Amino acid sequence: MGVLKRMLVSGVVIMMVMVTRVASHDYGDALTKSILFFEGQRSGKLPSTQRMTWRKDSGLQDGFQIGVDLVGGYYDAGDNVKFNFPMAFSTTMLAWSVLDFGNFMGPDLPHALEAIQWATDYFLKATSIPGFVFVQVGDPYGDHNCWERPEDMDTPRNPYAASKQFPGSEVSAEIAAALAASAMVFRSRNPAYSARLLKRATMVFEFADANRGSYNDTLGPWVCPFYCDFSGYEDELIWGAAWLYRATKAPKYWSYVEQNISDLEKNVAKHTDRVGYGGGSFAEFGWDTKNAGINILVSNLLLSNNTSDAGPFIPNADKFVCTVLPESPTVSVSYSPGGLLFKPGGSNMQHATALSFLLLAYARYSNQSNREIHCGNVVATPARLIQLARRQVDYILGTNPLNMSYMVGYGNKFPRKIHHRGSSLPSVDRYPARINCQGGTPYFQSNDPNPNLLTGAVVGGPDNGDSYSDSRADFVHSEPTTYINAPLVGLLAYFRTHPPLMGGKSVMNMAVLMLLLGVTVVTAAVPKDYGDALTKSILFFEGQRSGKLPANQRMNWRKDSALRDGSDIGMNMVGGYYDAGDNVKFHFPMAFTTTLLAWSILEFGESMGADLEHALEALRWGTDYFLKATSKPGMVVAQVGDPISDHICWERPEDMDTLRTTYVVNQTHPGSEVSAEIAAALAASSIVFSNKDRKYSIVLRLRAAQVFEFANTYQGSYNESIGRGACPFYCDFNGYHDELVWGAAWLYKATRDPKFWVYVVKNIATLGGSIFEFGWDSKQSGINILVSPTVMKSPGSIFITNADKFVCSLLPESPTKSVTYSPGGLMFKPGGSNLQHATTLSFLLIVYSRYLQAARRSVHCGSVVATPSRLIEVAKTQVDYILGSNPLGMSYMVGYGPKFPQRIHHRGSSLPSTNTFHKHIGCHDGNDYLTTNKPNQNVLVGAIVGGPDNNDRFPDTRLNASQSEPTTYLNAPFVGVLAYFKGRLSLAIG
Repeated sequence: MGVLKRMLVSGVVIMMVMVTRVASHDYGDALTKSILFFEGQRSGKLPSTQRMTWRKDSGLQDGFQIGVDLVGGYYDAGDNVKFNFPMAFSTTMLAWSVLDFGNFMGPDLPHALEAIQWATDYFLKATSIPGFVFVQVGDPYGDHNCWERPEDMDTPRNPYAASKQFPGSEVSAEIAAALAASAMVFRSRNPAYSARLLKRATMVFEFADANRGSYNDTLGPWVCPFYCDFSGYEDELIWGAAWLYRATKAPKYWSYVEQNISDLEKNVAKHTDRVGYGGGSFAEFGWDTKNAGINILVSNLLLSNNTSDAGPFIPNADKFVCTVLPESPTVSVSYSPGGLLFKPGGSNMQHATALSFLLLAYARYSNQSNREIHCGNVVATPARLIQLARRQVDYILGTNPLNMSYMVGYGNKFPRKIHHRGSSLPSVDRYPARINCQGGTPYFQSNDPNPNLLTGAVVGGPDNGDSYSDSRADFVHSEPTTYINAPLVGLLAYFRTHPPLMGGKSVMNMAVLMLLLGVTVVTAAVPKDYGDALTKSILFFEGQRSGKLPANQRMNWRKDSALRDGSDIGMNMVGGYYDAGDNVKFHFPMAFTTTLLAWSILEFGESMGADLEHALEALRWGTDYFLKATSKPGMVVAQVGDPISDHICWERPEDMDTLRTTYVVNQTHPGSEVSAEIAAALAASSIVFSNKDRKYSIVLRLRAAQVFEFANTYQGSYNESIGRGACPFYCDFNGYHDELVWGAAWLYKATRDPKFWVYVVKNIATLGGSIFEFGWDSKQSGINILVSPTVMKSPGSIFITNADKFVCSLLPESPTKSVTYSPGGLMFKPGGSNLQHATTLSFLLIVYSRYLQAARRSVHCGSVVATPSRLIEVAKTQVDYILGSNPLGMSYMVGYGPKFPQRIHHRGSSLPSTNTFHKHIGCHDGNDYLTTNKPNQNVLVGAIVGGPDNNDRFPDTRLNASQSEPTTYLNAPFVGVLAYFKGRLSLAIG
């Protein structure tokens, strides 16, 4: 039997086994638990019927400081804040679940109704004062700084309201939608209550529409970055009108929907530059974006009436389906190797449950009209949509590579250490004494399972490689939310009474589906272990640390060094990184390294798994240092260490006796390039920490703005200001204006302050240098790609034009290619340490490919059309070359693979460690270690060296610094590239 045939047969057998396993899920039990979860999220005075008894009363004074009763409602996730925007969306989805699938809920229906009424009772309070809508209760910064039970809360419980003067149309309209949908749920069960909900829904909608504006602008940091409305408020207004039309049949609401739907696309384009809009806004649905939900909700009205005028609703609903189907030619989501649907953005299970709900709802609407969906030459029947939705549900319940249920309390294996304060702390029953703000920190840090089961909670889930670290600290993956569970309630209700068919056709269909999702690829060898390479690429930064090393230092041959840095000018400049194989702290490339590490985490952090925490530590090691370097007004420390004396010596950083001169730039001796790059690093890092350490994030953001202002006000190059300290080591050949625009671009991304965008637009056309360059010296290509999502839909934008030209300069088949390639396929550009080009430019290719994919664009290089997948393919060839797919069969990452550089140009690595040789090694005493042909004594794991020449040759010698020396700015972009490929199948792009 041939290899292909054996793989196909084994794949079908695997699929048949998996189909058999699908039937083993107890959807009824999962439904019961998914609804029970909402009792664990209750705020306020708990009822006597409370079944999750470890929870007690909490938030009983909410609203009382302003004379309004705001007791009740739900905590959104693992914290103790009541964010009304996602709470309202959860309520709408619970109501939709009951409306469409309540007949299938059996004895769980009363509990589902209780869950809805717990929210609607609260929203009646939140909308009880005319002219005001309360949008949040609880200071998120105070709350997120504490780890305490809701029953013990002593953080500020500030109420936040929208009003005529300070509008919040998105949250107000979502509350209107929730009340309208819930009114239909209670219409036959409690007519008086239903009428009250509907009346209030109309009032709140009128308020939202009459006083238009986003709560982003009116409440600012109190809602952002927690539940910032990225897509604008117009979609919530149409969503609210659609639900009011369904609830009232009043023509004015239908007219509102029809009149405003056509403007929605351009409004979304106006409000967002996120990568998350893969496939266009019609493909999005969640607490922030309602577009796909609007189209499918309205399609039911149109299909049930057999209307011939489908408007944009049914075509867009069909297009949404085509973005999700794995076999569709226009699929824009990705799937993990185990088959889990993935979209960019945190807490991925919210996408899996919300989009699966829409698939199931649309399948039923289409089935009633005998419709099919056509995705090019692919025809999707309603049964196919249901099959795909079931696949997502089954994955969540345990049919996945880890055989783990991601619903707490369901199955034998489920998350035990979820990011949830109430669940992780001992209950009041077991520990009656109060646990204050910081008193719960040991429970957060503990590796013990949570003492209280938050039964039914669905967590954020695994990464896109199906890996899951059961850790409270990894909140993106381990935190449950109400808006993950709410649509899952409807899905489970349907599948509770609709078991999967087990006929031959069903088995074959499942086999085809799983083959499309790549499950049988597990029989093929994976040529590169990107996860191992990622781990090592981050570990390398520990080998470059300067200062007092922490207790958790893993590269233990390194010890404390340079503990008196900055003392010559009375500053504490201990810390930071050595840039390469020497012992100088050059802040210009160090700042660029920090910016690229931050960008790597922002784009690909969710794919890093357990390595994310180490990446964050590496980033913070840089930002903590730059806060010191910028701590005195009117000056910025640009460098520590005399490079001339340092480069004369070959000694360990632990033994340094060379000059540790501190070089500063100030108002009379400016250094705009280094100052602006530090501003960029701080701004980018502030975004990274915005959901992890918000106070620290604010400190970084404020300092970034101050440093940028200094860099821009006192313009000039540090080439002239610090002279030999900078040149010829890190001389700024490209001028400082690109760093100023780069810094402004990052500050705009971090703050959304229009003045920074104005600065970028005003100055981009005046930059010198090449639009094809990107590295520690030149930022042009990086600027164009960084801002491209903001202007992707603006024809003729200089940023998009130049970003496209950059791509065309790299593609081997492009008529305007300006780089060269070695015989073995390595990208080459003039200048030393060539792999810095391969890693940084590959990073840009992958980032831009994702932005292009989100905008459904390709790049045209003359007659050559480059799709997003082509950009990824080119980047992958560079990554694989670095990891060993090259003529020498050598990995250029130290410690990765069986063959890698052994004699790298690095002082600390080549000299014996203080563990094995305790005596001081003086300036010239290390020369014998420099010139010896023996391998380095300490393995600098993860270090990427300068690499081979343009004929794929590599002399493994310390004396050839341009090829054998590692640098931090080689590794920083490679961290992001490796994180991206870590989760992809090796055969995904050929």
